[in-house]
Amino acid sequence: MEELRFRQVHLDFHTSEHIPDIGEAFDRQAFQEALKAGHVDSVTLFSKCHHGWSYHPTDVNRMHPNLKFDLLGEQLQAAAEIGVKAPVYISAGFDEKEAVSHPEWLVRKSDDSADSLGDFVQKPGYHLLCYNTPYLELLLKQIEEVMERYQPCGIFLDISSVHPCYCAQCRKDILGRGKDPRDMEAVMEQAELVYQNYAQRVHQTIRRFSSTCTVFHNGGHIAKGRRDLAGCNTHLELESLPTGGWGYEHFPMSASYVTNLGMQYLGMTGKFHNSWGEFGGFKHPNALRYETALSLAFGAKCSIGDQLHPLGRMDPVTYQLIGTAYKEVEQKEAWCRETYSCADIAVLSQEAADGRASDKDAHFWGGYGC
Repeated sequence: MEELRFRQVHLDFHTSEHIPDIGEAFDRQAFQEALKAGHVDSVTLFSKCHHGWSYHPTDVNRMHPNLKFDLLGEQLQAAAEIGVKAPVYISAGFDEKEAVSHPEWLVRKSDDSADSLGDFVQKPGYHLLCYNTPYLELLLKQIEEVMERYQPCGIFLDISSVHPCYCAQCRKDILGRGKDPRDMEAVMEQAELVYQNYAQRVHQTIRRFSSTCTVFHNGGHIAKGRRDLAGCNTHLELESLPTGGWGYEHFPMSASYVTNLGMQYLGMTGKFHNSWGEFGGFKHPNALRYETALSLAFGAKCSIGDQLHPLGRMDPVTYQLIGTAYKEVEQKEAWCRETYSCADIAVLSQEAADGRASDKDAHFWGGYGC
């Protein structure tokens, strides 16, 4: 795998079907000028969001009902013209239009309620889908379509981690192994097997089209002591927005663990003062300077999260803010290549000690092996 870029932006674009005029203000030159102002050399662009809509023509999904052109295609071409890499984002665990249409595909709790951030009626929120249902086949077709049409340099799959599930198929599989769905060990064994199958199928799908495309499954945290799960990725992206709930202690501990894995990785923060999608929030430039410098100090490349306006218009102030930090990163890059970490002390992680699989016992293929 070639070296990851140092100055990345993760450009979120979760847009409800109730929002009109999607992408209507997109301007290729303005898009490029924003990336240049931000000193950005890689930008992650959206194929499919949490709401389930595609931002390009599709034969296997549905394009956002208020989008009239190939937004992803236009963005990819614009990035390529200025030498900016562009991995493609696909929401994997969330697809709200499918959750509403196929509630039988949802991850279920032991009381058979949907495992979600809310419910369909009383509270807003997305609903988690189970990879042990026909939804997996749909997701794989969506990945295949993106690979075939756009030949991306990378695929970023979001909301993907091991989840206990009590849906009909998961219960059937547990019983088929002669075990009891009321036994948490049996439930977690099933969850691990479902995730492993998902990761292997994704790997096979992508590799049919490219031997170099990067792959990352994002679950919001890299579990310490789980080299097997880390090995399902070509690289790691440590999502850790300090002022968005992770705190300033999270990234150093996660980075200290992953430096031992022999994998390239990013430190991912956000331009938001609070958390994802906060259009009105602008982090102080000194905070971004500190957070990107911290990534470099721990041997990581940098990624800053942004949320594209539904009209497709880049915010100049945001990219001036990002540029304040990334201009400094650019100046330091020459001293940050081909480096390795030297540890003075060892840290025992309770997360690893309490985990279901230890680094010692896990099967790890050194980069992509799940």
